[in-house]
Amino acid sequence: MKPVCRLNNDAPRWRAVIIVFTALVTHLNIVCADSSPDTKTPQQGRVILINGDKLSGQPQSTENGQELLFNSKNLHQSAHFPLSNILSLQLENRETPSSTKALARIQLHPRFNENQGDVIRGEIKELTPESIKLDCWYGGMITLKRSMVKSLKILSVSEGNYHGPINTTEWTKNNTAWYYANNTLVSEGSGGIGKDIGLTEKSHISFDASWRKNMKFKIQLYSSDITSISPSACYEINFPDNNNAFIRTSGSQPLGAGIVGGGRWTNLQSKPKGNQAHFDILIDRKAGSVNIYIDGAQACQLQSQNPDPKNLGKGIAFVTEESESFFMELSNISITPWNGTSSPDALKKLNEAGSATAAQSPHRIILVNGDIVPGTVGVVEDDRMIIETEHTPIRVPIEKIKSLSLGNSSEEPKKYHDDVRAWFHSGGFVTLKLATITNNKITGFNQALGDVTMDLSAFRRVDFHIYDEEAKQQREKLRL
Repeated sequence: MKPVCRLNNDAPRWRAVIIVFTALVTHLNIVCADSSPDTKTPQQGRVILINGDKLSGQPQSTENGQELLFNSKNLHQSAHFPLSNILSLQLENRETPSSTKALARIQLHPRFNENQGDVIRGEIKELTPESIKLDCWYGGMITLKRSMVKSLKILSVSEGNYHGPINTTEWTKNNTAWYYANNTLVSEGSGGIGKDIGLTEKSHISFDASWRKNMKFKIQLYSSDITSISPSACYEINFPDNNNAFIRTSGSQPLGAGIVGGGRWTNLQSKPKGNQAHFDILIDRKAGSVNIYIDGAQACQLQSQNPDPKNLGKGIAFVTEESESFFMELSNISITPWNGTSSPDALKKLNEAGSATAAQSPHRIILVNGDIVPGTVGVVEDDRMIIETEHTPIRVPIEKIKSLSLGNSSEEPKKYHDDVRAWFHSGGFVTLKLATITNNKITGFNQALGDVTMDLSAFRRVDFHIYDEEAKQQREKLRL
């Protein structure tokens, strides 16, 4: 009896010990859970409904493929939004790991009646006749069906290289005329937008442009001040209409005198077809010479009367002037160093001639210096691409490669009724037949990629009803 009485007397003490021990274990479990690499801060965002209503909070999951479970501090309980009522899901948690390595940018063939295809970025690991393997931080190892790949470019991180646009925050605006939507810089008035990318002595600038009525814009190269539409030094290429171009040079001579030189107006031999065109501008800063190509054909040559002012900078700016029914879009901006000899039309002829020998040399590797290496690409080891040439295998550093020509095979992805479009923070989008959104992940099927799981923090928004015209117009109205 005494031991029993002693235990009863000590019971409060034992209960206290048990409570403390339980609390300690619970705390350790929480700490371990928080330190787990799979645990992330809940994705913050905003759901936008078809009728324009908006609600901020955290997307939790999709249920039965029909509803989105959404938490908000403005609601007493979680909301269940039918996917049929959702226009877009905007995401705030952003993660775009910076990389010191050159990344591959793969663009797929567009779907029927669309102008742009999906874009996937990652470290290239393998290239076979059937597939391309990329290591992507947001989705692990992804294998792409090669017949659905339209282009493969290597994005260098070195000075003088740029591919975008990604957003307007990476550009400098001197007014509010410019804004960003769907991988495109859009202007609805007069003003400039510029970026200092460290233009090299010889540069290749390419971009797509579209306008409502008349082509009327300027490009300022080697600008000394991207915050101004009138920098103290630059080469300014002016397209006053659809038929002409001229160059104007601003800057200082070696002895300090200011110069402002204009060239003769030159007729464009290759002109835009309709209200859009692809431009390639090849410029030599020291010589002050410019070659302009429109839609792959040479349009004109311009020559500065006062080349290479001493106070030129390394920036680029696009300047628009307000006019009747004014509207302009710029997309697929690509800037790389130029070797001084290569040209878009020469590369086009080479590709056409090379198609006959595609069985012997299925790949043409275009290097950053303009050289072209025919051969067969296999695996990538130690950031070097192994190329089987006619005589011997060679290893080329990825950073020395500009792009790869993959032949003429083409397969158009299908459209599925349940497709959603997820837009990357780094530019481009991927289209998925949605399966789930849960645990900060989005899963779905893409005909070129198969079944994939991707981190939501890689995306800035997910669009629903992407093939519905009314939904498209609503997104344009909201500038999504």
